[in-house]
Amino acid sequence: MQAWAGFYTATAAASAALLGLLFVVVSINAPAALGPEQAVSRRLTEQAFQNYLAVMMVSLLALFAEISTPVFGGVTLASTATWSIWVFVRFGQTVFRRAERRAWILAVRRHLSSLTGFAMLLVAATRMALRWGDDYSWLAASMLVLMFSATTVSWELLARIARREER
Repeated sequence: MQAWAGFYTATAAASAALLGLLFVVVSINAPAALGPEQAVSRRLTEQAFQNYLAVMMVSLLALFAEISTPVFGGVTLASTATWSIWVFVRFGQTVFRRAERRAWILAVRRHLSSLTGFAMLLVAATRMALRWGDDYSWLAASMLVLMFSATTVSWELLARIARREER
């Protein structure tokens, strides 16, 4: 675990900083991001927050002193399972909502990166909890996927807010 301390320190700091920046943007532009007529922006905000929080939480868990791999895997699995269910629910809502084809494809594509990251995270945590392997590489890859996904979604949210402000 010691070999991964630098990586988890960096991902915890990066996700916390990006989460803070997202919080500021949403706070300043709350009606445009969270207003009742802003369902898409609200989902973008939620997805980005959820991904950044997952990365930050797993990174901080990994930095616990002398935590064993099975305990780390079990705690990570338990704490991210509920989030993962909501990711799948949100994906289902996107798939089954009526929208213009191009918007629908973009929304599905946006959710696929979160689904992929959470699926990788769950697989790695399960394998670690069951003592099937030391899957820190898979865990690190899942966190990178979630970070890139959250950053892409955050950018899309900022673009939506900017377009709304222009009107």
